[in-house]
Amino acid sequence: MTSQTSPYRVVLGIALTPVLALAAAAPAAAHPAATATAASTATGTTAAAAVETRAPGPWGSRTPHAANPVPASASGGLNVLESAGDGALVSLTGDGLSRSTRIRPAGGTRWLAPQTWPDAGGYNTELVPLGDGTVRLAWRAQRADDHNNYWLKVATLAPGATAFSEPEYVAPVPEKGYHHLAAGPDGRLVAVWSASGVVKTAVKSGPQAAWTAPADLNEQPPSGSRDISSMDLAVAGDGTALVVWQWRTSRAVVALEKAPGASAWTAVEGLPVPGVDLARPKAFAGPRGGFDVFYDDNAHLMHTRRSAGATQWSTPRSAANYGSTSGMTAPVHLPNGDLFVAGGPGYATGPWYAVRSAATGAWQPYTQPFSTHKKVRAVDAAATSGGTVTVTWREGYSGEEYTMAAVFKGGTWSAPRRLSATTARSAGAPQVAADALGRPVVLWDEYKLTDTNGIALDGVQQATTTGRALPAWGDYTDDGKPDLFGRDGTGLKVYAGTAAKLSAAKRTSSWPSGTLVLPYGDLDGDRCNDVFVRHPKGEARVYPTVCGGLPDQQSLHVKVSSDWSGYDTVLSPGDMTGDGRADLLTRSASTGKLYVYANNGAGGFKARSLAGPGFGGYKRLIAAGDLDGDGKNDLLALDASNELWRFRGTGTGTFKPRSLVFKDWGTSYKDVVGGLDLSGDGRADLISLDRTGHAWLNRGNGRGGFDNRTQAGKNTDWTGIRIS
Repeated sequence: MTSQTSPYRVVLGIALTPVLALAAAAPAAAHPAATATAASTATGTTAAAAVETRAPGPWGSRTPHAANPVPASASGGLNVLESAGDGALVSLTGDGLSRSTRIRPAGGTRWLAPQTWPDAGGYNTELVPLGDGTVRLAWRAQRADDHNNYWLKVATLAPGATAFSEPEYVAPVPEKGYHHLAAGPDGRLVAVWSASGVVKTAVKSGPQAAWTAPADLNEQPPSGSRDISSMDLAVAGDGTALVVWQWRTSRAVVALEKAPGASAWTAVEGLPVPGVDLARPKAFAGPRGGFDVFYDDNAHLMHTRRSAGATQWSTPRSAANYGSTSGMTAPVHLPNGDLFVAGGPGYATGPWYAVRSAATGAWQPYTQPFSTHKKVRAVDAAATSGGTVTVTWREGYSGEEYTMAAVFKGGTWSAPRRLSATTARSAGAPQVAADALGRPVVLWDEYKLTDTNGIALDGVQQATTTGRALPAWGDYTDDGKPDLFGRDGTGLKVYAGTAAKLSAAKRTSSWPSGTLVLPYGDLDGDRCNDVFVRHPKGEARVYPTVCGGLPDQQSLHVKVSSDWSGYDTVLSPGDMTGDGRADLLTRSASTGKLYVYANNGAGGFKARSLAGPGFGGYKRLIAAGDLDGDGKNDLLALDASNELWRFRGTGTGTFKPRSLVFKDWGTSYKDVVGGLDLSGDGRADLISLDRTGHAWLNRGNGRGGFDNRTQAGKNTDWTGIRIS
């Protein structure tokens, strides 16, 4: 026997774009206008295009970062994890004494033996991926011949290499202060650092070139402002370098740039970053050129950008109320050009995120948070497969903190997943990066209680996602089992579990009164079930979601029609045409004709075709799933005499003549949903809500009918809930 779990064809390269409004008299189907490009980060493409439309799969179990990790006393905890840009991953662990790098080659799953840097335990050690597979390690180290002086040193991991090179000595630097390293598209390296209020720079023009002698970018600092409170460096795609810093006492912001081929740095014209307290500007280079600069201003995270080839900066806009550069992630560039940032600490009382529309330049007012916990810290983000962003964070209170992860796509979040052990405490900042297939890899520190009631580092742990299987029909919790939609005054929820113990998941999305919301199959080929919505004024849409998430009104969508108000019934029946893709059924209120909108396999729908006439006399139509195990989905219809009829599907978008299922049935039911295997026996069932607040299950018998009803969802009062 088979239930309504027909596999869906994987469709690659779908972009979800708005389409022209369609005529209400004969509603047709929407067709997307473009194909998706590979998701990229500020340092280059990280996900393989061949799997780009497939969302990350379920999380696997936690494992040690390495089979034979360096003892905690020698290596310390996790510092950072980076993607080299060619699929290789590089981690940095350590403490104030020394640091170690580990490499996981592209296409591999094992981490190589550590490479230890005994003098890299000091201030501001950083890994800098260049996007082409090259990674640079930069740090301050004491001079062997003079312990009162330090050098800025850089080691290089070449594309495909299994170890970093011997370090190069860049320039003498002070013991403390900022330093940053960035690279141009031609392989040129730029280093900047501060020394007693003077910002210095050195340049390495190519792999075989020597570092230039240090040059001063400013004279003595303003009176009383010998300290720099923040400093950042970025190099754009055209080779232009931008350095920006803020004086601690005067709060003035300084920005200098150097065009490729120029002999000197010049002042940046018109950068609209005010000299406010703790502006803390951060600069990022976009993959298509230009710069994005973020800063803090009166508990707002502000943003301005200068596009490639432009001379003016955009008017600053608030990216997030109560967001801050002190806790924000590096921006993630989405396939459609939108910009994603998130954070937790700073001015915020809880986690925040923001998305900038590439089309309008506005920051989207999304409402779904990735966590409802107020104590969220150490947020990180990476572009992952399927056009998604994977976000990690640490949440909880002292003594009970956990590493968490969630996936974002198009305004929709998956449910948060705890990655760390329940018997251990997380610490530090969990880090995430994408591997060669675009799968998220997460590293974090775990501590355990000692015999003396203290805590000790239990090692760096890791987790990644498994393969994404074809979605089970109606699965919206990403557990491979069908779920039920339920709406009440608080919004739309997913009810999951066994038929007897259906309970609402924590995640909720809100829709206006009069909105029809139905579960739908996978429209965009990412192997996540999507959601059909008909808005109160008649506009019909499908909202592609991330697996385990619910869309909101602001989420990206595909318009099916500008006006489906002429249909008094809309059903989501799964595959009706035999191509393995989910379709839609509609009934015309004026003619009683039933139409099928077939999935076109390219992220939209074909023009409607007649499924059958004469359906106007039925007061309820129910998508039933495969009731007899022939692999074709059926339809149920309740007539005015309360007789329930079955129309057997043909697999061609039409139905065979009806046969009787029940007499005198359904008079007490306000909602009936079919096609879900809630009993777990592989057969399509019926679940019904009566007007007294009870839910009832009729198990499918596999022969085209149902067993007698039994009560379902006993732990829920269904009085004010409508199901779909």
